[in-house]
Amino acid sequence: MPKLIHATLVRNEEHCISRMLDSVLPYVDESYVMVDDRTTDKTEDILKSYGCHIKYAKFENFGKFGNTLRKWISGKSDWYFGLAADETIGIEFGKMLKPLVEQIDPTDVDVVGFPRRHWCDLEMKEEYTKQKWYPDYQYRLVRNDYPRLHLINLVHEWLVGDRNRIQIKGQDINHFNVYWKPKINYNWDEMNQLYGRLTEEQKKTGGKNIWPD
Repeated sequence: MPKLIHATLVRNEEHCISRMLDSVLPYVDESYVMVDDRTTDKTEDILKSYGCHIKYAKFENFGKFGNTLRKWISGKSDWYFGLAADETIGIEFGKMLKPLVEQIDPTDVDVVGFPRRHWCDLEMKEEYTKQKWYPDYQYRLVRNDYPRLHLINLVHEWLVGDRNRIQIKGQDINHFNVYWKPKINYNWDEMNQLYGRLTEEQKKTGGKNIWPD
């Protein structure tokens, strides 16, 4: 059976990362987490308690940060599943992952997308529907073949280089950003300024072909 790992990027996620790890770790072989070196909370301690592989890296822009993760995990598995810290998957979703990668044609499909639901509460009783995002497909199951499959753009990064993508219906990624955002101590003004700066820089440079050092 192909080896499947979990891989993600984090910064100050102590409020939610345990929920994510509890949902995904039973269904993958290992977890690799790249931590933004600006992190100041207990994220690292939590990751260590779960046995995750951890590496710190400097954030410069979203595309380069993501490619640094992909370079690090290159060769460590056949596929990776990129569940974020404020997301979870259900039991049936998790059970589907390994059989799915075993069935995929190795000469054709490189990326698999799943619908994502946004929740106002952790119990998933109230779905956020104001902006009608659903199905909001997220391409998170990816063949581990860097640098052929890599990210472009400084902001709103996008995976390129794949031969084909498919979408799987019926199993959702659960996203809790709507719930967590007003409850955590985070400098949203700083984040908005960062997005603005990177967006302007991307307009000038194109923002493509962003490689790790």
